[in-house]
Amino acid sequence: MWSKFKGSRGSYMLLSLLIAVICWLYVDLARMPDARVTISHIPVSFVNDEDLVEENLLILDEDPTISVTVSGPRSVITKLNRNNITITANASEIDGPGLYSLDCYVALPSSITSASANPVRVTARSTTAIDVTVVRMESKVVPIRAEFTGSVAEQRFYDENSFVLQQTSLQISGEESQVSAVSYAKVVLSESDLTETWTGWLNVILCDQDGQVIEPDNLNLEVDAISVAFYVECMKEVDLTVSLIPGGGATSENAQYDIVPKTITVYGQEVVLNNLETIDLGKIDLSQIVTSGEFTFDIKLPDGVSGRDDQTQATVQVSILGLETQKISVSKVRLVNAPEGWTFRYDPLEVRVRGKAEDLKLLVEDDIQITLDLEGVELVDGVPVTIPAEVTAAGMPELGILGSYSVEVVPAVKSTE
Repeated sequence: MWSKFKGSRGSYMLLSLLIAVICWLYVDLARMPDARVTISHIPVSFVNDEDLVEENLLILDEDPTISVTVSGPRSVITKLNRNNITITANASEIDGPGLYSLDCYVALPSSITSASANPVRVTARSTTAIDVTVVRMESKVVPIRAEFTGSVAEQRFYDENSFVLQQTSLQISGEESQVSAVSYAKVVLSESDLTETWTGWLNVILCDQDGQVIEPDNLNLEVDAISVAFYVECMKEVDLTVSLIPGGGATSENAQYDIVPKTITVYGQEVVLNNLETIDLGKIDLSQIVTSGEFTFDIKLPDGVSGRDDQTQATVQVSILGLETQKISVSKVRLVNAPEGWTFRYDPLEVRVRGKAEDLKLLVEDDIQITLDLEGVELVDGVPVTIPAEVTAAGMPELGILGSYSVEVVPAVKSTE
């Protein structure tokens, strides 16, 4: 059957058609010089623009583009695209603010132009030059403000100190008139029903002096967004307490005190306030109180806790109950570290003793011991010197000594006669 088809007239016609197609494809793909392709939106880059920065000049027309038509062998020019064609504009003729027309130069990649014996040419361009506007550039630093337009959950609070910004100022640069219009930058947090501290990144927004937003079309920003923390706090009522130091025969069992205010309202992170039950104002030495006394303390809050402005101090009224006081004159003094060759004269010391009435009835002078330590005391013959006294009820430990005492001592050199 093949031999019959091979000798037929149809077989010769089919073979002739196949040869014609092959020849046409060869001419069209490899030999045809007039194939064209248009490539649009090729970006224009500026060369020789180093002096613009030094002269504080800025080209406003960002990202200009040009379309070009290229001719050459179809198999070659189909490899061209907007990423491998280079178009440059020479900026060296710019010497100040104004309107300039810059000639543009098209360069095809060498791998394309050398890929065929037939030349690849640029036959048309949408323009041979681009018009650019050059302005004076300015740079300045503006403050960054934070705004909260959202909401916090019930029993949660915030104040003007809740924001912590990664940076508090921003450098901007660009067209002189636009830079001068910027008064400040801001970040805005708009989250709702916050129950705990929020952290994240917020976009920077530029504003004029009236608070109107300025779109940074021709402005360069140091950063577009900054890291922000917004602290959401809880409120808690905390009891105020005071520490009573036993002394003068009195302990906390004999003392009654009242604190005004009794509690304080504090604010802070939930994890901090959960562990805060009381705030200790300080210590009160009961030996310095005869029957009653009033003390004022500054309220010192722990780190991470804040309070109301009208609650910075507290007053403590202390009363001693169930004890009595008695005075006793003591003439015996024990001298410690007294140098040899000296004598000492002093008057009896009146001491106030506190305790239960039945114990005070048994008190005698020998129960009280007065000790004077002369170590390091400079002695001058006949010149009185006052020395702090340690006074104890050594003979009756259930009693206590009220107050602090000192003894005036007159030293004298011993006579050698």
